Amino acid sequence: MQKLKPGRLAAAFLLSTSICLWLGGCGLWNPNSEPEALFKQTLGGLAGKDSFRFTGKAAIRTESNKEFRESVAYEGILTEHDKLTIRSMLPAQPANAKKPKQVTVSNFHAAESGFRRQDGEWVHLFSEGNGMLSTSLARFNPLAQLDAIGRLPKQIKEASGAARGTRVLRIELNPTAARGWLAEQLEEEMGVIRQQANQAAQIGSSRDKRELADAWKKGDAQMKQMLDQSEVGMVYYLTIDKRSGFPLKLSSETNIRYLNLHNQEEEESLINDVSFIP
Repeated sequence: MQKLKPGRLAAAFLLSTSICLWLGGCGLWNPNSEPEALFKQTLGGLAGKDSFRFTGKAAIRTESNKEFRESVAYEGILTEHDKLTIRSMLPAQPANAKKPKQVTVSNFHAAESGFRRQDGEWVHLFSEGNGMLSTSLARFNPLAQLDAIGRLPKQIKEASGAARGTRVLRIELNPTAARGWLAEQLEEEMGVIRQQANQAAQIGSSRDKRELADAWKKGDAQMKQMLDQSEVGMVYYLTIDKRSGFPLKLSSETNIRYLNLHNQEEEESLINDVSFIP
């Protein structure tokens, strides 16, 4: 056997070390692991990455209208291991429009939000652009979604039809846990909205401040009432590269059935697809 020279030996050692860091420790990555173990390995490897990108698309569909009501495309960039920026472009037209409008600045509303991972949580740092859209961008953070999947009760099993060189996991959250996770996300959004309203009220009159506070309280109470009476289902499909263990795609469908303000039952579905780019 040919011996490695000192320089090549050091290079080989560094390469081996980098591979171990990505896989979360030498010998831990096993593409043939059981679904639960495979998910944990993939999640650990992703948490060890310093930087990567992702792109995504999301759309809402109602029970009364089977076509998608609105859609949003977005992208995210992770840097320095814990800094995340999500940018979005929202078409100012229904997702089911037969003839799309010509793309101009007036047809699109750009938004951007920044987050930092602190003590295992993604803390909102700033929002720019379209106010309502930038507030909801946190819900499209796939890293927060994967963190939640990791800690919540769920069922994981192998999905059929995976492309060559990949494995696909079907992950269904416990219904009670799914409703709690959705409530947590919406409450965070309401908190950001309240913060923005308070900032805007600083330059207004006392009457303006009271009206903003009353509007926020009313909206918050209505949201909590609908959630308390709702049924929520969340199913995820995670596609994993068998060779590297890197997640290639995270698709999800969230179904919520609730009573509206007129005490009528409604159902909505949020479809979301995210592709990861190393």
